[in-house]
Amino acid sequence: MTDVTPQPRELRKGANVAIRDLGGELGGLTVFLDSRGHDGETIDADVSVLLLDASGKVRSSADFVFYNQPIALNGAVHLRDKLVSEPDSDEAAVGWSSDVVTLELDDVPQEIERIVVAASLDASTGRTFGDAAGVRLRLQRSSDAADLLVFVIEDVTTESALVFGEFYRRDEDWKIRAVGRGYQEGLAALVTEHGVDVSEEAEESEESEAPAVVEEAGAKPAPAADVVAPPAPPMPEVVEEDPGAATPATPAKRSVSVRRPTRAPRLPADWNASIPADDGNDWQAARLFPVAGIGSGEEQERRATSALLAVMSMVREFGAALTGRCGAPRGTITTYIEVPFGQDEEAYRPDGVIQVRRGAREWTALVEVKTSTGRLNAEQIEKYVEIARARGYDAVITISNELAGGDADHPVAVDRRKLRKVSLHHLSWDQIRAEAVLAARHRGVADATQGKVLEEFVRYMSHARSGMGGLGDMGPSWVKLRDAVKSKTARASDKATGEISARFDELIQHLGHHMTGLLGVEVQSLAPREAPDHASRRQQLADSGLMFGRLKVPGAVDVLVVGADLRADKASAAITIGAPRGDTRPLTRVNWLLRQLPEEAKDSIRIEAHMAGPRAVSTAALLGKARQDPSCLVPEEQREIKAFTISLEVPLGSKRAAGTGTLIGSVKGATTTFYADVVQHLRPWVAKVGAS
Repeated sequence: MTDVTPQPRELRKGANVAIRDLGGELGGLTVFLDSRGHDGETIDADVSVLLLDASGKVRSSADFVFYNQPIALNGAVHLRDKLVSEPDSDEAAVGWSSDVVTLELDDVPQEIERIVVAASLDASTGRTFGDAAGVRLRLQRSSDAADLLVFVIEDVTTESALVFGEFYRRDEDWKIRAVGRGYQEGLAALVTEHGVDVSEEAEESEESEAPAVVEEAGAKPAPAADVVAPPAPPMPEVVEEDPGAATPATPAKRSVSVRRPTRAPRLPADWNASIPADDGNDWQAARLFPVAGIGSGEEQERRATSALLAVMSMVREFGAALTGRCGAPRGTITTYIEVPFGQDEEAYRPDGVIQVRRGAREWTALVEVKTSTGRLNAEQIEKYVEIARARGYDAVITISNELAGGDADHPVAVDRRKLRKVSLHHLSWDQIRAEAVLAARHRGVADATQGKVLEEFVRYMSHARSGMGGLGDMGPSWVKLRDAVKSKTARASDKATGEISARFDELIQHLGHHMTGLLGVEVQSLAPREAPDHASRRQQLADSGLMFGRLKVPGAVDVLVVGADLRADKASAAITIGAPRGDTRPLTRVNWLLRQLPEEAKDSIRIEAHMAGPRAVSTAALLGKARQDPSCLVPEEQREIKAFTISLEVPLGSKRAAGTGTLIGSVKGATTTFYADVVQHLRPWVAKVGAS
């Protein structure tokens, strides 16, 4: 009999249904707020969530979840990255884009009785939901992405804010109601009605930063970041309840700004700081995770495993982030090291075991760990998969400094037939470090002591002797491939070409994790648009000596393109930004761009102006020259400039390992410097309301 995928329940406006009746797990739901414009145009909406008590109001500003404050209730409510279809795809032609919210309803405290999910449009654009060709709410079960419900909103007109739906408690169960109510006055009117105190704001100047939370008189000021300043504005402080106190503490009341951020996240001021000079004090601070005594690779690996698994079980936010990526439910984490198993009359001892309990459900994974240059072994991993399958365990997790390059989803090739009942996941030390930094320094850890533990673990991971340094070199085929490319004898079918092309893919992932830790947002690594499959990338490397990848930074004007040219010995970083539209002179458009680039930006940065029209015509100049004479970028006959591409090139290191004078070091340096000098300063052009 052929399996038929159940169709999602369709709701009409005002209708409701119990989550239990949808077959949904209370512990994991994903809400999509979808919108699309006419003729493939994207409707750029922003999602908001309001957590309401019995009065129908928020308890404090911490119960308002939106683009300036994406997480609440210790992660039970979490705004995710916007989903926009890849260019040239069928979905992009239709113009659908989605805002995403994940909900862990079992973790929502009893005093929260309603969860209102809404979306709004930037008031400065003059757009309304009536301009959309389609607006809908979709509900999925997070564990398997099964569609549970869809609600199509059909009667929107001039509203710039819209309540899509709400979750509410009824007789100890959760239900969802299709609302579809709009607000012509926008997001401020919507949230004010539900108890959020919106601050009165002055017009934003060119020098102003992202919007901040405005404190009321007597409110405790938000503390400054200790090591790395978060790029987002200070979040409203929630005073946690003390279990031993007679009465719960009252959250600080604050008014909030609902102005939409108009800049990419900013690097911390000390991102490129050098190690401070020795002040003569030879006292060493006590460390929770000391590196002293690490000798053999076996000892390094044992310490890394024990430290990681202990911190995962202790710091809930960190542990849930990692296990969630491996398919585990959100629950209580228990960890073990070197657990013995017998299989086929042989003794095996995986490096660790992770168990997650949520109610009656128990999720178990075996863990295999490598540090430094240790490589995962396919035969060993397959044996652990067999052990997990025989015992009814859910997953095998591998951890190492390796990443999956090319078209692979795991660093080693494993017989996929053995993975029918057991899932296989890989976490790189780069990824683990990025998650730890996100939790410790940006998203925050509810318990202050646990936060200190996580900071100590980040410090331990960053030490050279920990063995958790991440991508360390370009692999044993680097010199052979480098010389073959320069002599034009490289072939796409060569083993070295495939290995180095895949290793560059790993480098792009490494850069994504590195930038995630610096910026405090999840930076996604993508394949180049022109060569999305690995066969095309290795062919490009053999033919021209070029390697490319992309980084998607939430809030940036476009994806960041990172490249290496082995024949020209250049590493590069580039980004494209749309020029102002409408009745604007070419010189005005050039000056608009130049005003956004700071004085400290390098004169060697290249600017290319792309012209409108069927032919690919452009002008180009270095930033130093353009500053002196902006008209050098103005095309002949005053043709319309449709976009600018800004790029930076630096000498490409030739050495195999990471660090100074290496390909990894030069590509990493070019990317971070370019972001600091250019990307974080760029704002997209926005038409003024009422402008023609």
